[in-house]
Amino acid sequence: MSSTKYQACADFFAFEEEYTQNMEAMMNNGTLPDGFFEDNTYGKAMDAKTAELAQKYGLKLEGETLDFRTTKNMCDALGIERFVKESEEIHARVSGGSCYDAGNFYLYFDFDFPEERNYEVLSTYGYLRWNRADCFSKDYVALVVTGDWIERNYTTASGSEVLILQSPTQENGYILCDRGDALMSLSLSVNIEILSEDKGVVTAEYQHMTDRQIELVADAIDFAVQPRIPTQADVENQAAISQSATQNGWIIRLKSAETDGYVARVTVGVAAPEGTVIPTEGNIIFANNGAELIPAEGELDGGGGTIERLEDGDGLDNTFDLLLVRDCTRKDGAAPYADGTVWNLQLVDITYSWWDAANTRLVDDILVEGEWLIPIRFDESNGNYREIELLDHPITAKYCAGYRMDGNDIHNCNIDLDQSDYVLLTDDTKLLVPV
Repeated sequence: MSSTKYQACADFFAFEEEYTQNMEAMMNNGTLPDGFFEDNTYGKAMDAKTAELAQKYGLKLEGETLDFRTTKNMCDALGIERFVKESEEIHARVSGGSCYDAGNFYLYFDFDFPEERNYEVLSTYGYLRWNRADCFSKDYVALVVTGDWIERNYTTASGSEVLILQSPTQENGYILCDRGDALMSLSLSVNIEILSEDKGVVTAEYQHMTDRQIELVADAIDFAVQPRIPTQADVENQAAISQSATQNGWIIRLKSAETDGYVARVTVGVAAPEGTVIPTEGNIIFANNGAELIPAEGELDGGGGTIERLEDGDGLDNTFDLLLVRDCTRKDGAAPYADGTVWNLQLVDITYSWWDAANTRLVDDILVEGEWLIPIRFDESNGNYREIELLDHPITAKYCAGYRMDGNDIHNCNIDLDQSDYVLLTDDTKLLVPV
């Protein structure tokens, strides 16, 4: 890193530290301005300081984020589709990332080691940044001065010279490679904290990566990569999503779609190639989880939902159903799934999501890469568009739960039944309210 860029980072660090301290003081004494968080005052102040320092030191800003549909499309545009080197001693995979139109980008990595090697750490993760020398970013890492940091040089298996930084008391270590026009830095979880609780007492233990494991990680990354600077044109020129039901041997077909105008329930059937072993302990999701349903027209103003794996009843090990339940709001306030609306079910990369208890983290493993596009039209054939009468006065609905000294629960419920159609009990029994 040049002395100019370092000074810009140092100035920004000092500004952010002082600004944060002042903000916390105002929060403590009740003098924080109204709307501080709603107006993103903090973020705007950081952006303004970033722009000021970039101009002061003659550096470019990172620019705008380029929104590629998939990580693969982004890597293709950057020209780094062969970024990870295969090895029998380590399995590395890119699990996500983003890039900017000035050329900076970052990638998330997962690393797995063979069990037969008897390492203490079998899985870990990292965050690789490519920061151009002529760009200033407010994304920085501040190292805690503990007096036990170890620096060592290492030459990767492919011949790249890197610097390894690690401390036995800090969770993250770093692998740095000065590329001249850019700095490549991999932040790696090398000392993994494992928390446990016994009778209300929380204790922490650590699993430590060996020096050889860190070197294997460095060997798995292509530090000699020559990325190109992507543009918005690359985003616009992404290949259209194929509407073929089969991608890389995996088949997804729409089985049903239904709505009441405000919530959509979509069921798809998934078939993997014959002989594929489908994991069963975790969840099956998509890489764009939560953003699978996209309106053909109009803009959304937030939403949520769930995804659930279902048995499809055919008795085959390589097939299953997925039920996606999605609710959202539109910026124009209209019912999102109204009669006659068209939506695109866009599914990206079938992913197995599971909880790694040994390392206390959520892991997303891509089972197969691919993009599926399924148009869905909601109308009277799949919609229950019941008429809704808006209330013109308040109703009373009160529920409280407690427990007796013997441990039994107490449930009291007061509801204005004149304003209700039915009462749903805990065993799913519906008690209809007489008209």
